[in-house]
Parts: sequence; C-alpha cells; structure tokens
Amino acid sequence: MLKNLSLVGGDRLLAMAFVLMVTVALAGIATGETAASFTGTSTNPTNSTTTLTVQPPASQNGPTSAAAGLVNLSWSATPTAPGAGHTLSYVILRGPVGGPYVQVGTSAGLTGSDTPPSDGTYQYAIQAKVTGGGAFTSGNSALRTAISDRLAPTMSITCNGVACTNAWYAATVSVTVSGVDGGTGMGSVTRNVDGAGQVSTGGASATFNVSGQSAGHTVAYFGTDAAGNASASSNATVKIDLTAPTTPGAFSAASGACCAAPYTMSFSWTAATDALSGLAGYTLHWVATGGVTACPATATPAAFPNAVSLGVGATTTTITNPAISRVCGYIESTDNAGNASPVSPIVNGFAL
Repeated sequence: MLKNLSLVGGDRLLAMAFVLMVTVALAGIATGETAASFTGTSTNPTNSTTTLTVQPPASQNGPTSAAAGLVNLSWSATPTAPGAGHTLSYVILRGPVGGPYVQVGTSAGLTGSDTPPSDGTYQYAIQAKVTGGGAFTSGNSALRTAISDRLAPTMSITCNGVACTNAWYAATVSVTVSGVDGGTGMGSVTRNVDGAGQVSTGGASATFNVSGQSAGHTVAYFGTDAAGNASASSNATVKIDLTAPTTPGAFSAASGACCAAPYTMSFSWTAATDALSGLAGYTLHWVATGGVTACPATATPAAFPNAVSLGVGATTTTITNPAISRVCGYIESTDNAGNASPVSPIVNGFAL
C-alpha cells in the first residue's frame, strides 16, 4: 500500500495527477489474497515513494473444539505495522481439508470463532487486512485443522462385565460406565452412586464398586466428549443381598412301599424364608449307601453326589433307586441372589 509520497521537485500538476491516479487505483482494489508490496510509480524521477507489504499472521495456534459445533481460533499478530490512518483486522477463512477456503468471519483482535454448518473436519487460515485508502489482505497463515462436533457421546453400563439387569447380586458389584464418541472423542465419564455426589473420570470409561446390602442402589451416569457435549443422564439399579435364607425346617425321610421296583423314598420339609431378594428354591442332596452302610458324616456335595433342584413352592419330593438301599440326604434353600442357607441335618431311610 502506498504509505507516503513526497514531492521533491518537478511539475506539481503532474504530481497531483499521479496522486489522484494512485488513490483511485487503491480505492478500487477488492479484498482478496494479494500478498503484495504496493509501490507508487511516476514518470518524474524526482518523485519518491515508499512501500508497504501486508504480511500474514506470524502463526496460527491449533483451534479448539467446543460444544454445539463451535470452533475457537487464535493466532499471532501480523508483523505488518499499518501506520497512521490505517486499520488492521483479520480475516477468518474456512474450508474442507485441502481447500478451497472461503471467508467466514473477521476479527479486530487475535481470536475468533466459527460454527460450521455441519459436523466434520475443517481447515482454517487467517489473513491480515489493512484498510484506509483501499483494502489489502495478506496471504494465508499456516493452515490448522479443527473438528466441529455437536453430537454427545453414546453411553453404556455393565455389572461384573455383562449388561446390568434387574438381577440380584450376592456380593460387591464391579460397575463399568463407558462412552463412545465419533467426533472429538471422549472427554470424561461422570457417575453418582446413591446420590453421594458426582465423580468424574477422564477418558472413555470408569470402573468402580457398588457395595452394601440394598434392594435399590442407584447409579446415575453421563459422558462428556472432548468438545464439551454432554449426554443425557441415565440410571441403573444395582440390587445386593448378602443374607442367606433360612434352612428348610422339619426335614425328614419316609420309605416307600416294600418291596417292588421301582424302589422309592420320600423327603419332606417345611418352607424356608428370605427377607430381601426372596426365596428361589431348594436343592436336595442324596446318596444310596447299600443295605446297612451308615450315612456319610459330613453334608457336602462330594459325599452326596446326587442333587435335585426344586421350586420355591415344593415341600416334598420322592427319589427312585435301582435296588433296595439305605438312602441318605440333606437339603438347603437358595435365594434369588444365589445365597445358600445352612444345610439341614442328614436324614435317611430305605428305598423299598
């Protein structure tokens, strides 16, 4: 841009005509990527002129993505000093990776922002612009890439490594909250267990324990991506029962009618109870020892290898044996969390 024109000598009329010509030329130049040195010229060798080169910003910083698709930009100042009577501003250009680039904004300072029309990856360039008697822009600054991201993460939760359901647990539960984000990537995972307060963990997942007997532990959770978009809060219920049901009562054995196959014997008991998760059923363990051999002394599955699972409403069952034999057995109850009761006493009779 023409910055100064001093008349040393010569024809004043010619000089005035020259100044008018340059002024008209400057006023008619549109904003664009000119990146030029602007110098006045004259046929009078005694006239002197000076030159102004409009330079791009010294550097452009890496843009940062913000929520709702916003991209924040910043850059270093142009080395060009516009001089008195001239205004310096900056032009923000955006385009797909590799261009072309179009103007999307201006700034009087060293920062700006842009919200592209849709999510995706974009490149930005910054130009310096000097106005006053015309408008001149520099070439592009270094290009920088940014992601416009409006979509919140997609969240999921697991309990002990599988999807959390309405099931009961009989011990502390390992809970993992995870997020997936296809834009800027995950920023953090936030959970709130039983209303104790939000806890945030950086990254794509957080694993933590939920413990203590309760029919309704609550886990509220959400995720935030690197741009600041937050998912809606979701809730999961974790139910823990640490107390075993009662032992079936009045457990007894009764021999079948003698002495024709099939040889049978019946067991009976009174119902067990469970105060939290509820009774799920019973397991009868039994073994045939032969005609006179005593029952095993210890009530273990190894000593009583035959097992019969019975529903919650059962209070009696009959077993069959290939031959007449002493049959020994014990019974236990199980609740819906998987807790087993203490075992009953061992009883016996003959399958006849």
